[in-house]
Amino acid sequence: MDDLLNPITGLTSKERKSVLSWVASLPEERIIEIFQDAVKKSFQLKDEQPKLPGKTAKYCAFILAARKNGWDTVRGKGYRVAGDEQYEDFKNLRSAKAAELIKRGRSPVKRKQILAYWGEVKELRANGVGFRGLSQYLAKERKVKASASYLQMLWSEVEKHG
Repeated sequence: MDDLLNPITGLTSKERKSVLSWVASLPEERIIEIFQDAVKKSFQLKDEQPKLPGKTAKYCAFILAARKNGWDTVRGKGYRVAGDEQYEDFKNLRSAKAAELIKRGRSPVKRKQILAYWGEVKELRANGVGFRGLSQYLAKERKVKASASYLQMLWSEVEKHG
C-alpha cells in the first residue's frame, strides 16, 4: 500500500499519520475547509490516475489538501513543497540555524565518552585496527556511536598533543 500512497502524497506512512493528528487538532472550521478542498482534489486525482481505487484517491486527496492548508509549515517543513516565495521566507531561518550549529561545534559529551575508552582505542590501533573497525567496536561493545572520520580526527588531535 505504501508503494501506491507514497508517490502520490509525497509522505511516508508515519508522516501521513502525523497529518491526520494535526488535522484533528484544528478548529472545526479549518477541518471543513480541508474536507472541501479534498473533494476537489479527489476529482483531479481521479482524472490523472483513473485506475486508482476511489477510497484510495479520496484518502490521498485529503492528505494533499491538509498539506496545502498548512501542515507542511509545521515544525519548519514549509520549504519542502513550498513555492519560491515561501522558500525565500525560510532562507533566513535556515541560515541562522546553520550558523548556530557551526558556532556550537561538536558535542563535548561524545568526546568525553570516547576519551573514557581511549586506552582501548590505543590498544586496538596498535594491533592494526582501522578507524572504521574502531567505530564498530565502540558502537557494539561500549554503546558509543562515533563515525570513523570523527575518530580519525580525534586520534590525530589527541596523539599529536598527547
